[in-house]
Amino acid sequence: MEIIKSKKLRLIIVGSITVDCRNGQIDPMSQAFIQMSAVFAELELAIIRARVRSGMQNAKSKGVKVGRRPTTKDDIPAVFYKHYPAFSAGKMNLSELARVCDLSRPTVYKYLKLIA
Repeated sequence: MEIIKSKKLRLIIVGSITVDCRNGQIDPMSQAFIQMSAVFAELELAIIRARVRSGMQNAKSKGVKVGRRPTTKDDIPAVFYKHYPAFSAGKMNLSELARVCDLSRPTVYKYLKLIA
């Protein structure tokens, strides 16, 4: 996509359509084309979502587990256990624990719930 900057907006999508808004308005054909493109994009997204839901229901009906597997204590990395004693002794706060373990704060909260 190429955008040409001038005093007023002119948008050129190479190989597709040119929308000239330099006079402050868009011509009706360009407006209709943009709206129809948005409608078809929304339709495509709805079709994809319906297919995904259908596939998940089909998998569930066949007994396949759908979704992320639950986190267990075995999934907690060794670096977390290395720095956990300093956290529990109060020498390190939660943000510092997350930073030194290279984890997000929500992940640290999840691991703390598993340990407790």
